[in-house]
Amino acid sequence: MKKLLLGIGLLLAVFTLSACHRHTLARGELEPIPSFDPPEAPPKIALVLGGGGSKGLAHVGVIRELEEAGIHPDLIVGCSAGALIGALYADDPDIDRLEELLLNLKRKDLLDFSLFSSRFGVVKGNSLKAFLQENLHAHSFDGLKIPLVVVATDLHTGELLELGAGPLVPALCASSAVPGVFKPVSYLGRFLVDGGAIDPVPVRVAKKYGAQVIIAVDVGERLSDTEIVHFFGIVKRGLEISYRQLSKEAAREADILLQMNFQGFGMFSDEQNLEIYEQGRAKARELLPRIEQIISERVTDYTEDHAPRWLLFK
Repeated sequence: MKKLLLGIGLLLAVFTLSACHRHTLARGELEPIPSFDPPEAPPKIALVLGGGGSKGLAHVGVIRELEEAGIHPDLIVGCSAGALIGALYADDPDIDRLEELLLNLKRKDLLDFSLFSSRFGVVKGNSLKAFLQENLHAHSFDGLKIPLVVVATDLHTGELLELGAGPLVPALCASSAVPGVFKPVSYLGRFLVDGGAIDPVPVRVAKKYGAQVIIAVDVGERLSDTEIVHFFGIVKRGLEISYRQLSKEAAREADILLQMNFQGFGMFSDEQNLEIYEQGRAKARELLPRIEQIISERVTDYTEDHAPRWLLFK
């Protein structure tokens, strides 16, 4: 009942905003999207981190297990929550710092809800922007220690954009701007939203750059088995079906897919951070023998002498 009342309140707020505001998302003068400049040699190991809100903390657990096994990606591709975590790790590949920063994170640290601030979203996005500015050393993609590409969706054309060059924080905010929740992000004359609207687990991007081994992490929630009792349940089920189909199509091209199959975790909940993280670790441990086998078969020179360049500067 509590969730139903909250949903009704949000819907009434949306109707009110629609009636009171006359602003539109008019496109500005389009500027070229900066192109990602891939390394000369194809990446040995690409880590693809999918979207999923707070469930993205499973990515941190996966990275911990990979690090302890001596597996270091030299390309990270992220969507939404995966873009944020991928960027923080690419900026400072220190798993201890990443865990300390994210496992105690509270919803209020990232989400500034304001029902009447805009007709285009109930979260302004200022808190997320401030968090990233405070915790990222790099201001642009070329300042990262590990190459990173994140995906976002052009709200007008429906095009999936690959962002891997230029200013870092606006691209991350765009990749994680869940439609209807966050305000769309204005970026070079375009309005961008979450890349998960098209490709929640962007394996194809890693494949495009010739990665020898692609490890993909899908933290999306499986279809709920709860009884549908109101129209919000129908909307939620529709979104679940869409996400599962999109992620299934995308992730099948990965060499290794770590699929969490979460259920019952809120998109923006902060009450189960440690449990989500531990599930990520457990899934990575489960598949680690297979991951190591594929790496040994395809990346014959993957030794400490050929570790990613960023390790030389740790």
